[in-house]
Formats: sequence, structure tokens, C-alpha cells
Amino acid sequence: MLTAALFLSLVSLTMGGAKLKALKGEIATLEANYAQVLEDTNGGMEELEASIAEVVGMLNSMKAEQAQKDIDLAWQALHMAGAAACRGSAPLGGKGPWSNSVIPKRNGAKCSDQCKLTDRTACKAEVSISGFTGKATSYTQNVGYFYNYDCDGGWNEDINHNEVAAEDVAILNNEKTAYYRFCCCAKV
Repeated sequence: MLTAALFLSLVSLTMGGAKLKALKGEIATLEANYAQVLEDTNGGMEELEASIAEVVGMLNSMKAEQAQKDIDLAWQALHMAGAAACRGSAPLGGKGPWSNSVIPKRNGAKCSDQCKLTDRTACKAEVSISGFTGKATSYTQNVGYFYNYDCDGGWNEDINHNEVAAEDVAILNNEKTAYYRFCCCAKV
């Protein structure tokens, strides 16, 4: 009986050893698969993080470009308003088939002198204009201010009234009303 029991125990151990060996093999396979998944996930995460960083960089670049476009459009709107103010201040304009011009006024200079430095040498007027941001909400709301001067006037020395000397973003400053000044020049 002892021999049969011993034999059964040995057979059982041998079978268990085979099972144990098979289990160890399965565990090794699972560990290898897990390591592969972990490696793939880490690589994927690094790629994802790099893609996110690239998209964030592109968005920041687009924001900066849009901000510059906003500034450029604000200056263009001011220049167009300056042209309209000059037209209203100099109804006879110049002579001949030439356009008249609008140039920024320099602090301390006379428009009569500044126009002489261009190909449209005759000064017709000096204007100083300011406009507010946003849409009007009533028919009595002030949306801008203006002054017109003769060609030898308008001596405000405030840097915020001098487009060339002002900072690029000054056009977007809503805290202080700036009167940008222009010379209205015509060809003789």
C-alpha cells in the first residue's frame, strides 16, 4: 500500500511539475506581452504628448498672427478715417489727375513743412482724429472726436498723438483717448 501511495504521489508531483512548468511558461508569456503593451503605450504617449505640444505651438502662433492682424486692421481703419477727415477738411483737394495723400504728423513739425518733403508738396489741412472701439448702441453716442487745424497748427506734444512714435499696440489702448494727427497733402 505504501508503494502504491508513493507511486501515486510521484505521479501527482510529476503531473504537478508539468502543470507548474506550463504555468511558469504562461506567466513568462503574460509578462512579455505586458512589457510589450507597456512599451507600446509609452511610445504612444510620447507621440501623443509631442503632437499636443505641436498643436499648442501652432495655436499660440495663430493667436499671435491674429493679434497682429487686429492691430494692422485698426491702423488701416484709422488711416481711412484720416483720409476721410482730410477730404472733409480740404474740399477742393489738389489739382490734376493725382490723388491727394495723408501722412502722419510728427510732433513739433508743421504740416506745411512735412508735405514739402513728399511728392504732394501742398498742405491742405491738418486733422486730429480719435475713434472709440465697439459698435454704437444709440444715435446720440459719441463714436469719435476730431479737430481740424490749418497747416501750421496743432502743437500737441503728447506721444500718444504721434502714430510713428507710438507703440504698435497703442491703437488698441482703450484706457486713454488718443488723437492721432495727420497732414493732408496735395500735388501742386
